[in-house]
Amino acid sequence: MKFEVDPQIFAYFPGMHLVVALPEPLTNQDPALSVRNYWQQAWKAAGALDLPNAQSHPHIRQWREQFQKIGVSHKKFPTSIEALLRRALKGGDPFAINPLVDFYNGISLKHMVAAGAFDLEELESDIGLRHTRAGDHFTALDQETPLELEPGEVAYTSGSTVLTRHFMWRQSRIGLVRDTSRHIFVISEVPGVAGYEGARGVEQELESGLKELFSVRSQTFILDAEHHRLEF
Repeated sequence: MKFEVDPQIFAYFPGMHLVVALPEPLTNQDPALSVRNYWQQAWKAAGALDLPNAQSHPHIRQWREQFQKIGVSHKKFPTSIEALLRRALKGGDPFAINPLVDFYNGISLKHMVAAGAFDLEELESDIGLRHTRAGDHFTALDQETPLELEPGEVAYTSGSTVLTRHFMWRQSRIGLVRDTSRHIFVISEVPGVAGYEGARGVEQELESGLKELFSVRSQTFILDAEHHRLEF
């Protein structure tokens, strides 16, 4: 398979890096509760940040400004990290989905970056990050029937299947990471304001976390405007 990014996407988000982790086949379980502890610590630390609101964080502020320039409403389609930080700042106990999702959500809050993953066994084609085009369709988590999309959205795709809408807003039920998922493609979007060092920090934590919490090795990559394609 391959992952390829339309270079125009990097033009929309100057300085952005994409961090990819490809772990060995894993077991999405947490018998020692290590992932739960990692997630709880990240949630608590984010909730204690001295911020008036989520959008005041410089990483989130930059995403908002850049999405606004391409005509995407941050009120209607907030990035996943903005939505996550909003919830953490409200306090209370963290929600839990499954160990791998909780792990990358923890990385999101620790580094203030967006992060997600796809179950490779559910994908029929290569992964792309591009504009939607005629014939592309998206199946929401709470729906059975796919919705055909208008051309022009920034989206992760696999063939004509849209895996996310508006880049990092909402994920499809196709490729969703479940308790039974074993072959995973993990992706994190690091804003330009975080710089290359921010991307390296995310890369290192993905690699070490997958090793320590899931007992698997992984290949990691950093993509940018000059390097926007990888095969795996």
